[in-house]
Amino acid sequence: MIGHILRALCCALFLLTAASTALAAPQTIEAEGVYTVGDNDSPKIARDAARQEAMRSATEQAGVYVESYTETQNLTLTKDEVRMVAGTVLRVLHEDVTPELVGDVWRYRVHLVCEVDTSKVDLAALAQNKAELARLQKERDELKRQNDELLARYEQARGTEKAEIGAQLEESYKLGRIFDDATAMIQRGDEQHAIAALSLLIEDPAVTGNARAYAFYLRGRAYYELRSDRLALNDFDAADRTPHTNTPYPIWQLHRYRGQIYFDMGRYDDAAAELRMAWDASDKTDDELWMKLRRAEHKAEQEARHAERGDGGARGGIDWTRVITEVIRGAMQQGRTTE
Repeated sequence: MIGHILRALCCALFLLTAASTALAAPQTIEAEGVYTVGDNDSPKIARDAARQEAMRSATEQAGVYVESYTETQNLTLTKDEVRMVAGTVLRVLHEDVTPELVGDVWRYRVHLVCEVDTSKVDLAALAQNKAELARLQKERDELKRQNDELLARYEQARGTEKAEIGAQLEESYKLGRIFDDATAMIQRGDEQHAIAALSLLIEDPAVTGNARAYAFYLRGRAYYELRSDRLALNDFDAADRTPHTNTPYPIWQLHRYRGQIYFDMGRYDDAAAELRMAWDASDKTDDELWMKLRRAEHKAEQEARHAERGDGGARGGIDWTRVITEVIRGAMQQGRTTE
């Protein structure tokens, strides 16, 4: 009887292990996106719009695998977290673009063959870095949302306005693809490839203004994840020096990470100033940023009070040089009094 029970338990364990292993193995998925070409629409924009639609579909399918895999690992993710991880582990292996004439209307069909490798999901890192990964995902989502809004304007525009928006949209799709890939690399811990891709963009003299500043900022983020603080600061400084606005790219985030580096260095005044700039540029909903700002300000105030008292500061502990000097002075004074 006991033998039968043990065999049943072994079979159940084998099936669970096999299921987990199967889900962890790379999976191939296919997705399509279609865009109908309107009057005077650019074929390039039509292709890019169809590709973005195909990527949305692929990410949704990848989410199914991610959710199943994490459940086998006893990790429950929210819907947004599933989508975040799905976008991170999704890789495009092959892409086909087909122009089609349907009646008297042209449309572009993009077919993607992708790989979803859930074995790349580091559950421990995911649990520890949810907030950081979510910030990166928010940046990716925001850039895609802005492209969607720009596409909607392009579809309604006419004449010179359409041409101007079209040129802007073509550039946005091209750069957005590079930035999205680099951000996904950082999310999955592949910082070196992200640095290489962004370095090529930075070296391109045609890339200027907001795009150049954002490339410096993202590369700084990659160095920050690698704990290469000096290189990260160099890139954050370069992004700050490059003429830019904070649209469409959230370049202001450099102040958050520069502030965090300064805080770790014990430069609390500088950290508070940087984090304050980040907070002022934000939408004021980031509780973590607010808490880091308050902590830096509190530390800076502590340092100022210690400096006023001359007790060596919060990091200095006891100022033994000052103590010994006072002891010697006291002894000398006592000697004179005795004489």
